[in-house]
Amino acid sequence: MDRNILAISGGGFSEEDNAYIDEYLLKISRKQEPLKIAFIATASNDANGYIDKFYGAFNKEHPSHLTIKDFDSPNIQEVVDTLDIVYVGGGNTQYMLEIWRKTGFDIVLRNAYQNGVILAGISAGAMCWFETCYSEKNDEVYEEFKGLGILKGSLCPHYNDVERRLAFNNWATTKHNSTLYTLNDTENLHFKNEKLIAKIIT
Repeated sequence: MDRNILAISGGGFSEEDNAYIDEYLLKISRKQEPLKIAFIATASNDANGYIDKFYGAFNKEHPSHLTIKDFDSPNIQEVVDTLDIVYVGGGNTQYMLEIWRKTGFDIVLRNAYQNGVILAGISAGAMCWFETCYSEKNDEVYEEFKGLGILKGSLCPHYNDVERRLAFNNWATTKHNSTLYTLNDTENLHFKNEKLIAKIIT
């Protein structure tokens, strides 16, 4: 069973209607019937407006969402395993990963991925799959922290942002043997079985 991850730097349903990258995501699954796709908005602290946009964008599928409270459900693994796609939203990456590890949801996602559930995400939801993250601690300070480690190396989304680019480039000088990916907001990466197979420009 193939394992797929789609790392989205910018755009998508939160910024545009009928986004090409979201259509690409749906096509990764070969099923013809409506897909079971769940939104995870942990990084934005389950922002209602963000969740509403997701439902609007994927109303032709079988959309659902999982909140931080849902992670404590005793059958959360079974729920996620029945999905075709998990779509992780943007926001505070470090906060999101802390919540996932505290609740064990990181393990749930790993297990689902191994069982063929497609993982996708934008910004925070793109960089979290990698070994190491380098992102904002606050408005002025960037720092390194551990990602989920499903994919090797690190990813910097929003590389077109000058401040972020300079901070990441400076940090990257210390990572001589790491695989580093940088994406402008119109660029996205598709990994299959942990191998990069496509760069999608939107």
